[in-house]
Amino acid sequence: MLKRILGTRGSRLALAQSTLIADALRAAHPGLEVELRVITTRGDRILDVALSAVGDKGLFVKELEQALLAAEVDFCVHSCKDLPSIVPDGLTLAAFPERVDPRDMLVLRAETPAAGQVALEALPRGAVVGTSSLRRACQIRALRPDLDLRDVRGNVDTRLRKLAEGHYDALVLATAGLERLGLFGADGRLRSDGAAFVAAPVPADTMLPAVAQGILAIECRAGDAETLALLAPLDHGPSRAAALAERAFLRRLEGGCQVPIAAYATLDAPDRLRLRGLVGSLDGATVVRGERSGPVEAAERLGTALAEALLEQGAAEVLTALTGRGQR
Repeated sequence: MLKRILGTRGSRLALAQSTLIADALRAAHPGLEVELRVITTRGDRILDVALSAVGDKGLFVKELEQALLAAEVDFCVHSCKDLPSIVPDGLTLAAFPERVDPRDMLVLRAETPAAGQVALEALPRGAVVGTSSLRRACQIRALRPDLDLRDVRGNVDTRLRKLAEGHYDALVLATAGLERLGLFGADGRLRSDGAAFVAAPVPADTMLPAVAQGILAIECRAGDAETLALLAPLDHGPSRAAALAERAFLRRLEGGCQVPIAAYATLDAPDRLRLRGLVGSLDGATVVRGERSGPVEAAERLGTALAEALLEQGAAEVLTALTGRGQR
């Protein structure tokens, strides 16, 4: 029997995502055996420090890629937004399954909202909002500088428990993760560990998503032709184009967890891509935005071109102030 080993982190969300891909792969290739092998990453071990303070992109990826290169596993499933913009030599991103909702989600305790309002604009002055993302914090501060933003770490259930206990008035989380965990009931309420919450997506026009948010990336060895062929049916063309454009944007800006960068690509037409992007300061006082459109087959060039345009419009100065690196 043909068998492949899937390397995955051990979090509930990572296992849910990897199980989704394993099931899709078995459906595409009846008789294929897929074994999940849990690998602990540095990001899984550091739970009490803000991501922006402990390192850059790769915190949730490096050990998985090392296992791939050592041929201990055959492929890995990542949240694409966790991936560094450069793939190590010898590895390749073999497939990008269809993207799910890339927007951020505002979550409040069920008893909190007045008249059912769940929106950043409706939060009371001085409300405590939990987020571990500098990208989200920058955009929230630009919209609502009066809010009290505080870091929150841990898996989704841990964060929701902290919200239920009153440590925060609201959380901002990725919609994709909440949906993949199956936390929404038929009534639209979000439930975790017996607590109920209300939630609503934050429009992309209000808060631009993280690079490749809502997209899964399947990584394998570049020379493993058989595994590449097995994974090919899971690749979704529009999602691949979006991921390539957004990642090229990030790569040109040399950004990571320590820089507020956002990008979101959508299809304007079957063969045309629209890419929006931003770079901001930590306090939200400066936000440089732009957009570009172009053919789907030029996705990476589109991402690079938008990054170049933002650098010329002032993003270079913002990045230099944040990282000390000059931009050419």
